[in-house]
Amino acid sequence: MAWAQVALTSSTGPALESMSAGAGRSLATRGLASGLKLGDEAILHAGVFADVGYDSNVFYGSSSQETSAVLHVMPRLEITNAERDGSVPSGTYYDLVGSVDFVKYFDFSGQDAINPSLGGTAEFSSGQALSLTLSETFSRYQQAPYAPDAPVIIRDDNMASASLRFAPGGGRLNVMLRYTNIIDSYEGTTYKNGSNMGNEGVLDIGWRWLPRTTIYAQVAQGAITYFNSGSTGSASYPLRTLLGLRGLLTEKLSVNIAAGYQNAFYSSGGSPNGFGNLGALAEVNYSMSTLTRAGLGYHHDFVNSPFLGGYYNMDAIYGSFQQMVASRVVTYLYGRFENRRFGGAGAGGRVDNNVMGGVALDYIVGKFLLAGASYSLNLNRTITHAVGVIPPSTTPGPLPGLDYTKHVLLFRLGVMY
Repeated sequence: MAWAQVALTSSTGPALESMSAGAGRSLATRGLASGLKLGDEAILHAGVFADVGYDSNVFYGSSSQETSAVLHVMPRLEITNAERDGSVPSGTYYDLVGSVDFVKYFDFSGQDAINPSLGGTAEFSSGQALSLTLSETFSRYQQAPYAPDAPVIIRDDNMASASLRFAPGGGRLNVMLRYTNIIDSYEGTTYKNGSNMGNEGVLDIGWRWLPRTTIYAQVAQGAITYFNSGSTGSASYPLRTLLGLRGLLTEKLSVNIAAGYQNAFYSSGGSPNGFGNLGALAEVNYSMSTLTRAGLGYHHDFVNSPFLGGYYNMDAIYGSFQQMVASRVVTYLYGRFENRRFGGAGAGGRVDNNVMGGVALDYIVGKFLLAGASYSLNLNRTITHAVGVIPPSTTPGPLPGLDYTKHVLLFRLGVMY
């Protein structure tokens, strides 16, 4: 029962927006009444999952779709000093996680991949008036290209951050200062011009208006630079501000509602303007019980775009639902719709609609075994094409869009201790 609840009863839980892209299914090891003691504090958890299934559109084709059976095998190790019930020490807390996703396409061996991920978090003076948190995550991700004869897309991402929290006087005032560095690097020569580095500083000040409801103001200043002189993107200095309300309104209902000014300040090619200078976020989460919760959200923002235009304005509507049944069955549904309006040089007014969604079901067998299944949909439609020069012609015209529908069905077996 502890295993089944671990993704449902966390006091913080994954953000609703990340859950809407499928990030809510993964089961963490922290909180399981298992693991191998490594001394007085540290506990080692280990697990391995195997997912086998079917990919309906390996290369994201429009008219011609290449299908394949696919296998994922992912071993996972975690070392933490959290207690077996998931509680965190009040002094120094740490959690180190490493995993590798071995991917095998039975019909396209050239798309086989080894995707490692390694990360950790350390928190000093956890739960006290003044605390410091350090985190580091590296991941390598290989994706099939948008044509069978094109080079594979391989990204190396590294994110490091340090945050300082100050909550004097019982926590009525809460101040958070955070610095984040993100390196997004593409391997090979085809996509190397998209490699970039982002730095961002965030100041978040919250005042607890009601017992569990906070009025907050947030300002974030970033700097994005590209590694290569021939990059398709341009340097930018994104500024985002928000003023809003977050926290519990009732025992079961929580909200995060905010709006503010934003701009990207690109060095060339234009920047967001008009409605694009408005940042807006509205999320509602409802916990029907400790085992059932649902959320619905809306987000208006701009997103950096290394390969087309420089940025796009985004309107996203998303939601998720989680339910545990009979202490052993966990169901998870998620969905997300994005309207993307590309701006900057070379974008030519292109507009895309993107849909992501899926459903997963996991059954806890005994204390250490898991069996499950999942289905995911990824769909994109270009509804307004950019205008440019189409090789080998020198005549301007509509550039190709990105139209695809991708279904992935997987069956999972796993063991974790």
